[in-house]
Amino acid sequence: MDLGTANTLIYIQREGVVLNEPTVIVRSDEGDVIEVGLAAKRYIGRTPQGMKAVRPMKDGVIEDYFAVSQLIKVFLNRAQDRRGILSPKVVICVPSDITQLEKRTVFEAARDAGARKIYLLEETMAAAIGAGLPVQEEKPHMVLDIGGGTTEAAVIARWAYLHCETIRVAGDEMDDAIIRWLSKRHGIDIGITTAETIKWEIGSAWDDNKLPDPEYKVAGKDIIRRVPVTAMITARELMPALEEPLHAIAKMVEDMLLVLSPDTRAAIETNGVTLTGGGALLKGMTQFLSSTTGLSYHLTDDPLTNVVLGAGRTIEAFKEYQKVFIN
Repeated sequence: MDLGTANTLIYIQREGVVLNEPTVIVRSDEGDVIEVGLAAKRYIGRTPQGMKAVRPMKDGVIEDYFAVSQLIKVFLNRAQDRRGILSPKVVICVPSDITQLEKRTVFEAARDAGARKIYLLEETMAAAIGAGLPVQEEKPHMVLDIGGGTTEAAVIARWAYLHCETIRVAGDEMDDAIIRWLSKRHGIDIGITTAETIKWEIGSAWDDNKLPDPEYKVAGKDIIRRVPVTAMITARELMPALEEPLHAIAKMVEDMLLVLSPDTRAAIETNGVTLTGGGALLKGMTQFLSSTTGLSYHLTDDPLTNVVLGAGRTIEAFKEYQKVFIN
């Protein structure tokens, strides 16, 4: 299970990815679960009275422990219903800076869902395995995972991290930046779902002057009069909105290179960086990072599923990968 800020994915041995849904839950005021996943996401910004839509993961960490516990149980039970029984082994991917309280929450929720043996795997290690990197080798490999709530960079060799850095700047912060920019520049108030749509439709980290400048018609509310309004924006016009989160990610990579040993840094400069995570799919991301940091970046074939595929690989070849679990 990849318990992500934006989406949760589940992989079942010999079946592959069987669940990929938003990490969102809708509860009543009494705490009863009403909807989970994709159905719950539709309630964001339009929740009826007596109900609340919750994104229980914030910046890669658990913000609502009770909601996360409920969500894990529902999703694991859905996977269990598909197969008939829940595997005795469950691997759950977590941020590298997870706290002991968060570990206990994840453990208890998985155990309540019927899991008997629960293993925790750091997300960037899982991404490296899912991308096919030889994490057992002495030669170091660097992975940059741009998720929904966090961006994590790790240098991996001999089954472990040589160095790892995490910042709470990723896809969600890009959405927030678009909301702030539209409010300041056009006086329009939009929701997080609209901001995310704008990001994927015309958002870009790199200006290729040879390509057209696409337009997007934004619908929202006037920030003062609170009446419906629209505005036409272009991709190039939007680019300054994303500069702050993008440069924060690039700076993390640059700062990380400074603390590596000369030999490790030379290996990374020679081999480049494996780029994964949903945020890596922003148009022009590889060009921006290469230009800013001076390193080469290789976008994986399926950045959205690398983490859960890596977790699945550890289940398929459990004895080989026992060394990578953190519990």
